[in-house]
Amino acid sequence: MRWNTICFDLDNTLYSHENAFERAISFCFHSIFEERNINYSNSINEIFTIFKENCDKYWNDYENGTLTHKEYRRKRFLQTIDQVNLSLNESDADKFHELYEHVVDDFSEPYPYLYQLMEVLKGAGIKIGIITNGKSDTQYNKIIKLNLGQWIPDDCIFISAEVKLSKPDPKIFNLAKLHLKSKAGCLFIGDSWDHDVVGALEAGWDAIFLNTRNETPTSSHVPMATVECLKNVLEIIVTENRLKG
Repeated sequence: MRWNTICFDLDNTLYSHENAFERAISFCFHSIFEERNINYSNSINEIFTIFKENCDKYWNDYENGTLTHKEYRRKRFLQTIDQVNLSLNESDADKFHELYEHVVDDFSEPYPYLYQLMEVLKGAGIKIGIITNGKSDTQYNKIIKLNLGQWIPDDCIFISAEVKLSKPDPKIFNLAKLHLKSKAGCLFIGDSWDHDVVGALEAGWDAIFLNTRNETPTSSHVPMATVECLKNVLEIIVTENRLKG
């Protein structure tokens, strides 16, 4: 068996975070407008498009530490509100994102072949884990919503906010390998080139680049495969580990 331990990223790897994000944010705008009795003449789809543009616009400022997480969230919200000529404040921005954290997992739906993949891995006795960046409550709620607990126990889940390490730092992969007591090959599957592929390879793991967002590689690292869906991941694991799919 080539890999006796296989770990996954969560967002955009086991489910579409992009779809869940859009639906949850749209729900939150609708809710806050209704609560404030705001008559917004244009569509929620339009305001989401503006909001997403502001997410992308200010993301690098958050990534490089220019903005804190709260400042980033406030800025993307208030800039959007300003662009559609409405008037809300920082308190509204905070409440908006509190609601988002509460509901986003409700919009999380598994990618096709997720459960079939989990069953094959479990049946082969392969240790399964999740290594994800994010807030503990938010990520656990998604995992619960996706019904992954039957295959992945809590002690096999490594969330950056809990372990105080974040991808792509190889240390979070080393920590997972240690806790999972992995002595043979380890494989990581994720959708982010920089966080998942680079991080795993730098830690000495094999990596499959699950390119669900048509991302362009930013380094010369070489994953063992690049695929577009979990069905492809399943086929590779069955072949490489000589399993029954």
